[in-house]
Amino acid sequence: MRLALSGLALGLVAGCGGAGQHAGTGPGSTVNQGNPLDNVGAAGNTLAVKIDNVTGRIQQLQQGLAQADVVYWIQVEGGLSRFLAVYDANHLPAMIGPVRSARQTDIPLLQQYGRLDLAYSGAISGLLPLLEQADLQSVTPAGDPGAFSNQGVDPTFVDPHQILARHPSVPARSPGFTFGPAPGGGTALAAMTWHLPSAAIGVRYASGSYAVAVDGHPAWSGTATVVVQHVSIVPGDFTDFNAGHADNEVFTRTVGSGAAQVLRDGKVWEVHWSRPDPAQGTAFTLPDGSRMPFATGPVLVVLVP
Repeated sequence: MRLALSGLALGLVAGCGGAGQHAGTGPGSTVNQGNPLDNVGAAGNTLAVKIDNVTGRIQQLQQGLAQADVVYWIQVEGGLSRFLAVYDANHLPAMIGPVRSARQTDIPLLQQYGRLDLAYSGAISGLLPLLEQADLQSVTPAGDPGAFSNQGVDPTFVDPHQILARHPSVPARSPGFTFGPAPGGGTALAAMTWHLPSAAIGVRYASGSYAVAVDGHPAWSGTATVVVQHVSIVPGDFTDFNAGHADNEVFTRTVGSGAAQVLRDGKVWEVHWSRPDPAQGTAFTLPDGSRMPFATGPVLVVLVP
């Protein structure tokens, strides 16, 4: 099991990261197959937002992560991290952000969701043609300045209700998740921290769900399932000069296969992930070949080597 234990004090506080938690994350939740993103309620149209995660000051400004159906923790240049949060129209917070720029990793990662809206603050010039060709609706300050607070100047936030009203997307499509009762086995695991070169994320299980800490600071609570997906992180195709020096943007490969762990109900299971076709969802399977069921409620996907 490729999990790195850490003594990092999480000091997790329930409700951090924005008011209003998802319903249905507790142990008595009813399992249904309406919403393919988190199994809560019916599916609504889909919005993804790229969220800044660099420095404690920015982390204190974050809004909307607690209400996301799915959150991806992704490495960017300099070994730092960003969040890519996915929402359906029935689980929208009042505000999401701070919004930051898109990356090459986002395009194939989101392809499994079908055509959706992606809100981001901009992108490196070489990436713009790929974003235009991708099966998504780009929502940016350049194209719709009224959708962003502060005239799109960092830090900027978006009102997801406005975006989905002005840029209709399609109903949520399954990224491959299966929901249901926990399988047999699993190993008890109450807390864990994972590291990138210059970032860390940790979870702690209590009262039926996981609270999340970023770089040691409380972030949000209410996550039902944590997926640790081991991926290849390689040099990207683009170089960023915005900081006054050359900085290679890395690329996280989410098409292929590899090892993974799934945390739910205070336990961890060793699984295998597979996604040979970028247009299809990611399958998470147990050693016997059966699908690993997730707990009903929000999902956090940690993308690490």
